[in-house]
Amino acid sequence: MRIVSCALLTAALLLGPGCRAPAPTNPPVSGALRGGATIVPARCVSTQSCLLGQVVSAESATPLARATVFLEREDTLETGADEEAEGGGPVTITTLTDDQGVFAVEEPPAGRYRLRVFKRERELEIRGLPLGEPGTTMVPVRLPQG
Repeated sequence: MRIVSCALLTAALLLGPGCRAPAPTNPPVSGALRGGATIVPARCVSTQSCLLGQVVSAESATPLARATVFLEREDTLETGADEEAEGGGPVTITTLTDDQGVFAVEEPPAGRYRLRVFKRERELEIRGLPLGEPGTTMVPVRLPQG
């Protein structure tokens, strides 16, 4: 009896799950099918400073994929004569939103920024956005029809 039990245990370990079907994988579900909630993968996890936003249509709150996001620093840091070397010079950052309308900018240099978002005839500008401090700055963007 002991030999049979050891043989069955060994066979089960060597053969693995046997004839069981693999676990089903769930296809991604759009935000519209979840009652308007958008599930976003983790971002800005290992950064000290991050800008995170989602661009949606102002009329329907539908995420806008591939919208262009521009960040321009409005001010310069007061670092003296060597401001370019210290990061006080002009800064321009450009990125696109993903399929869920989400964008992230990790580790922006400290300062006040102008955020401009474009998608076809839609446009929005936000001025005086402070970035570069520790933490995540979240910016929801409702882009109006142009």
